[in-house]
Amino acid sequence: MKSLSFELHAVSPGVGDQQRFLKIAADAWPWLDYIHIREKHLTTEQKIQWAHSLLNAGIPSDRIVINGLCELNKLEKHVFIERIHWGQSDMATTQGSSLNKCDRLRLGISVHSLHEARAAEERGADYLFYGHVFSSSSKPGIKPRGIDALSEICSAVSIPVIAIGGIEPANIAAVRAAGANGAAVISSIWTSDNPESAAAALRWAIER
Repeated sequence: MKSLSFELHAVSPGVGDQQRFLKIAADAWPWLDYIHIREKHLTTEQKIQWAHSLLNAGIPSDRIVINGLCELNKLEKHVFIERIHWGQSDMATTQGSSLNKCDRLRLGISVHSLHEARAAEERGADYLFYGHVFSSSSKPGIKPRGIDALSEICSAVSIPVIAIGGIEPANIAAVRAAGANGAAVISSIWTSDNPESAAAALRWAIER
C-alpha cells in the first residue's frame, strides 16, 4: 500500500563541498523529511564519514539517506545507517532477486521509465525516485518527462513514487495530484541564497 504522507527529500548536489553541505543541512533539516548524501566521487568510507558529520550536527539518523551503498552485508556494523538509495547502475551490479537484504534498511531506487519502475518494485525497492519531471538546471537541455508520465508511473506501481526534477513550491500541487507520494529537490535548496527559507517554502506548499 502506498503511504498517504507526502515526503520532502533534499539530494546533495554532488560537488564535494562538505563544509557547505553540512551548513545547509544543519539549517534546513527541520523542514525536510530526508537528506541524501549523493556524492558519486566519494568512497563508501567517505560517504559514511559525511553521514557521521550530519549526526554530529544534530540531524537524526532516520533522516539521513546515503546513495550508492551496494554492499548491504557490509553495512550491518554501521547500525545508524537506516536508509540508502540506488541508481540504475547500483541495481544492475547487485545480484539476487531481492534487493532489500537488511530488514532495518529502507531502500529507494531512481527510475526513468515504466519498465525500470516495475523492475525496481519487483526486486524489493521500498520507494522510487522518478524524473526529471520538470525542466531542471541539473539536466540542462534535456526534455523533462512531464506530469503525465509521472502519473503513469504512480498508477503502475504499489510503492511510493517521489518526483524529482524542477520541483518548486508552485508545482507541488500538480505533483501530488499526479499521485506522487513526495518530491525531491537539489538546486532549489543547495544553490539558494537562503536554503532554510527555500526548504520552509516547500514545506508550506506541501502542507497547504
